[in-house]
Amino acid sequence: MSILTRYFLRESGVATLGVGATVLLIMLANLLAKALGMTAEGALPAHLIPAIMAFNAVNLLMYVLPVGLFIGLMLALGRLNRDSELSVMRACGYGPSHLTRAVLWLAIPVTLLAAFITLVGWPYLDQVRTQMIDTARSQKLLEQLPVGRFIEDPSGKLVLYVGGKAKGGYTDIFAFNQPLNSGSANRKSGIEMAPTGHLIADDDGNRYMVLADGRRIQGDPGQADWTVVDYRTHEILIPGASSAITGQSTQKSSWALLFSKVPDDQAQIFYRISQALSALVLALIAVPLAQSRPRSGRYGRLFWAFLLYALYFNLIALIDNAIKHQELSLLAGMAVTHGSFILLWLGLLWWSGNGVRRLRQRWLRWRHGYA
Repeated sequence: MSILTRYFLRESGVATLGVGATVLLIMLANLLAKALGMTAEGALPAHLIPAIMAFNAVNLLMYVLPVGLFIGLMLALGRLNRDSELSVMRACGYGPSHLTRAVLWLAIPVTLLAAFITLVGWPYLDQVRTQMIDTARSQKLLEQLPVGRFIEDPSGKLVLYVGGKAKGGYTDIFAFNQPLNSGSANRKSGIEMAPTGHLIADDDGNRYMVLADGRRIQGDPGQADWTVVDYRTHEILIPGASSAITGQSTQKSSWALLFSKVPDDQAQIFYRISQALSALVLALIAVPLAQSRPRSGRYGRLFWAFLLYALYFNLIALIDNAIKHQELSLLAGMAVTHGSFILLWLGLLWWSGNGVRRLRQRWLRWRHGYA
């Protein structure tokens, strides 16, 4: 490895690490806010937040690695171009082909890491995360229900209030519910009050409050047919319980997805492969895309970089949807998505290598030769 290659790898590696770490921290901060909100609602045990954040960090690396490498290379090449170092390198015989080989020293390990995370690491970790959350939910069930605040279903049909905790349960419980179907003749609006209650959970992860020695008052406003029922026990579904992040993991192994004939499985393996392959393709595009006039500015080509990144991943999403609807096969989707951007890379290489000027000179020689 030459001195210039090592120098370029050091510059681009530092820029890639800085961009990737910044993007990862921003995304993790957003997820941390959501996790704290779920903890406040009782959907996630507080002691699981560090583990969940670690799992989410691995998941986010699938998205951070391609953009971090691409933007990091653009920044490094922009800095070298601004300080006329690329011009000096070209004068020393270190041209675009040498830069491309140097980029591959960095892009191939990043692509392999992204492929391992996408195809192997995250599907396995997602199953471990699901099992861990399910176990913590069954062991810490009493800690998942907020006390002293109203819990409302998104539909507004059910509201639950728990006044306080007691040994083995809760106290001062109030509930209000309306029929899910406004035209139902068998159900009426009602309120319930019970001095005590406790939590249970079914096999699907839904949580229920079991009211003990309570009273239900049921009827419709403006009507005379009100009913008062005293009961020993009654179960009420806790609002928002089904929206927790627990449950069965939907991640399948990449090997099973690859040989599956189900369109959704084919789309999922396409998306996983594309996440890894995009890192390599974008790294190659960065070399000709960053070429500009010396001292033209470090951030002059970043607009085009962000535009290409957005187009690339929107195209991946479109092809993913087409595979789901059996409009394209897996191989056709790979060819359309990544083949088009590989052709773009070759076109940019031709353009940055003064291809237009050479083509014009050949045209002039040909025209004068037949004049």
